[in-house]
Amino acid sequence: MSFESVKAIIDGHTYQSLIGLQEDAWLEVKGSLAYDLATPNGRYELAKDVSAFANGTGGIIIIGLQTSIRAETHTEEITGFDLRPRAAFDEAPYGSLIREYIYPAIEGLNAYWVPVNAEMTQGLGIIEVPPQDPNRQYFLIKNAVDGGAPIRQFVFGIVRRSESSNDPFTISDLYQHIRKGKSPLAETLTRIEDKLDTVLTQGRTTSTPDPEEIYAVRAARMLDE
Repeated sequence: MSFESVKAIIDGHTYQSLIGLQEDAWLEVKGSLAYDLATPNGRYELAKDVSAFANGTGGIIIIGLQTSIRAETHTEEITGFDLRPRAAFDEAPYGSLIREYIYPAIEGLNAYWVPVNAEMTQGLGIIEVPPQDPNRQYFLIKNAVDGGAPIRQFVFGIVRRSESSNDPFTISDLYQHIRKGKSPLAETLTRIEDKLDTVLTQGRTTSTPDPEEIYAVRAARMLDE
């Protein structure tokens, strides 16, 4: 299964084909009550899932399906529908929240609702995260601690000394430093440094005098004297 194959099911409106599929690197499945955007945890979970796909090879989140755990693979398998009305999945808040919480902006992100039942009143919420340019990774989560509520995760920051003040890195600073670390130039410099270290180490090893040779030279000098 791939991003394209899951998208083909959605674009072809063959939603019944989703039944039996398992979550994998390209598919995340949620029930109709997923992502309570009114809570810090709900907003963080959405940002976490979307950024994970952006930092991988892309993927699709489908909201409005029932799942059960498949014992042999320990993965969620789609077993049925848990549809939600159109009003329960407003694309605008999802899109704006993702843009607010994830840096840099995800290219091609698409959030929308599709009707599934015959009456066209109940359907699925879809969030598409297309494969991203690897040179733009990694996508970082902003606002990880929201409203003073604790969120179970690791959070870190970087602070640098600037003259007489301590200045924390902004999200943009941190992103630029990560990109520099992944750049071909940085990787090339690292390889050059490794080679230089090897050469210098070998040079120090080969240039170390043999004690027996030192004694032989000294003995020869004493005999000459």
